[in-house]
Amino acid sequence: MRRTMLKAVLPLLLITAMLAAPSCIFDPKEERIPPPVIEIPWPDMTDRDDVIRTVVLGYTYPKDAESSAQYEALLHSLYFFGLAPGDFEPGDPNILTKAQDVEVTNWLFTAQVLELKITPEKAAWYAYTNDLDGKPCENCYSTQRDYFIQVQFDDESTIYQSPPGNASISIIVAPDENDSSKWVLRAMLDLGIGGS
Repeated sequence: MRRTMLKAVLPLLLITAMLAAPSCIFDPKEERIPPPVIEIPWPDMTDRDDVIRTVVLGYTYPKDAESSAQYEALLHSLYFFGLAPGDFEPGDPNILTKAQDVEVTNWLFTAQVLELKITPEKAAWYAYTNDLDGKPCENCYSTQRDYFIQVQFDDESTIYQSPPGNASISIIVAPDENDSSKWVLRAMLDLGIGGS
């Protein structure tokens, strides 16, 4: 009797096993769990070096939704980026306005590879006594730092980069127009290779 039951049940077990096996193959795979959200330690902008840290963090996390907004909020309303000699053709403008700089930065944030280093992390700041755009820069401070930038876009195999340890920039900060206890970027002047 047991043998007869086993013979009767065995085909049912085989059919069940065969039905179960394809369902595992064809079932949709579990959805991938998205990577954890990275909490970026955005500085509070109360230290002049916070301005540099914010720029570097934006370039470190270019795909983060906050990076672009943090970068734009970092710029003074009269901000400009001064291009290094040799980075523009004679007769062309030698500066990027705030709007142009934001546009270029957002474009850089789409790169496949993007790296920016500004060194040293801490360096002396000096009262900026020169005029900017023909006007005194009230309570402004400047520092000169070396930088290294590397960029590669998805559709290109070319890697663009500055010469390591050989490019300098003058960074000028001013009090935030909305909160004088905080600092913003008033201007950056690319001094180029071996700049001084």
